[in-house]
Amino acid sequence: MTRPRAVPVVVWLIVLLHLAVMLGQTAVFPHLRSPDERQHVDLILQVRQGDAWPWPGPGTTYVTQGVTAGGFVEADSLDGPQHLADRQDVPPRGERLSYLDAGGTATLTAEAPDGSVAPVFNQLVQHPPLYYLLGAGVVGLVPDWQDAPLDQVWLLLRWWNALLALPLPLLLFAAARRLRLPEPLPVAAALVPLAIPELTHLESAVNNDNLLVILGACATLLVARVLTGDLSRRTAVLLGLVTMLALLTKGFALMFPPWILLAYAVAGYRHRERLRTAAAALLVVATLALPGIFWWVRNVVVHGMLQPHGTHATPPDLTPVHGWADGGLVWLGRFSERMVTLFFVQDHAATREHDASWWMARVALALVLAGLVTTLVRRPVPRLDALVLLFPVPALAGIVARGSWEQFAAFHDLGAAQQGRYLYTGLAGLMVLALAGAAVLCPRRRRLVPAALLVLACGMHLAYQHDVWHLYWMPHDAGPGALVRALAAVGHWYAFPSAVPLAVLGAGAALAVAVAVTLTRSAVGERRSGRPAGVGAEPLAAA
Repeated sequence: MTRPRAVPVVVWLIVLLHLAVMLGQTAVFPHLRSPDERQHVDLILQVRQGDAWPWPGPGTTYVTQGVTAGGFVEADSLDGPQHLADRQDVPPRGERLSYLDAGGTATLTAEAPDGSVAPVFNQLVQHPPLYYLLGAGVVGLVPDWQDAPLDQVWLLLRWWNALLALPLPLLLFAAARRLRLPEPLPVAAALVPLAIPELTHLESAVNNDNLLVILGACATLLVARVLTGDLSRRTAVLLGLVTMLALLTKGFALMFPPWILLAYAVAGYRHRERLRTAAAALLVVATLALPGIFWWVRNVVVHGMLQPHGTHATPPDLTPVHGWADGGLVWLGRFSERMVTLFFVQDHAATREHDASWWMARVALALVLAGLVTTLVRRPVPRLDALVLLFPVPALAGIVARGSWEQFAAFHDLGAAQQGRYLYTGLAGLMVLALAGAAVLCPRRRRLVPAALLVLACGMHLAYQHDVWHLYWMPHDAGPGALVRALAAVGHWYAFPSAVPLAVLGAGAALAVAVAVTLTRSAVGERRSGRPAGVGAEPLAAA
């Protein structure tokens, strides 16, 4: 039996660096400053208390007052720089309010534009419950969590999300190696999460996307195995379990069944002598995925629609009132811009400014498109395999576009549901295939790809962090001590002692140097033996 090829040590270093970046971002971004983070935390806490389990129907659940103890900034779009270094009203660590101190299960209300006051819906009950059940289990690890400072419970949930996302670089590496991309492109694939700052921000926040993204990466690796001839029952069982979990996490997983069917159809067509084996494997996948499928069948039976609207107990009237002539081109332009920008970076103030991070997103997009075109034209990965692995991205984009257009047609809402992060479930296949385009380079130039990607990642994060720090932390006066005051404010706001983010920063810096040195040595061709630089002894059976 052939021993699986080892995972290079540099990949394990990248995994740890990825974790350090995520944990670092839990300090840079105040609580509530991720899409719907307040509602995600609130629903987890309601599940923990038994108020949202059994799962409530749509339009029946409201955000609780107690969750406001977790943060000190607005949850919605910001009206400009916050200058948090100037804030003096944040209590010392350990003296901050608990869930019960802030009102517990009392309903949170908000003032409408007309001056009326109404309860705030928690629209996230439109999603399946798996992520929230897991989060409630994490909260249960905190003794007397209702009386503990809620910002600490919140931060624990953020760390749990970072741990959920921890294997992503390893899964990208394994998928690239399974597709037989030449060295060192699998190592470059492991670096991809570091080159997408909004991804690492999302992974460091409380959001059900994080569970779906990691399940999507697992499915990508398994689909790659199927496309390269693995029709075993073991792979089918794993694919079925991953599909079931994804379907119990979020509606975007509804693209999994047709995607997997397509993969097995291609494999069966390619290996006609094993058509029965492919059909049997597909049946195993379908059988194991049934519990997840039943959730969506239940929605249709109980609520009359595949995914209910979170703020309406009955389906809202979405009769089209507006058409293309009423601003359809404006909607399309904004949709395209938002899906690109918010894939790579974030616009926390919703100003759509062409700042440094906006431009870096365009640089990254150009590189991705160039890689994809090269892959499809030069075929370092068989074109049919590439199209199957790319399937999730247009499928997800189509789901998002349909929902966004539906809101435009009914309410003339130009910006509904336009979040590039919704494509992350298909990120693994998209990025591995973009990197596959570098396979056409000569070996000497190909060795430069991981180091070049690390440089790009550094540039992306510098632009991103420049915008983020100026939006959140920098004081009004931009004097010589402004950055020091901003750093001190981050340490004061952080829910754990300041030594924790300092340790994360130090570990991250050391890991970044180690990765950079290793990749540089590989790029210039330095070798002490016949093995690639950084190779360790750890096997990866899945590759």
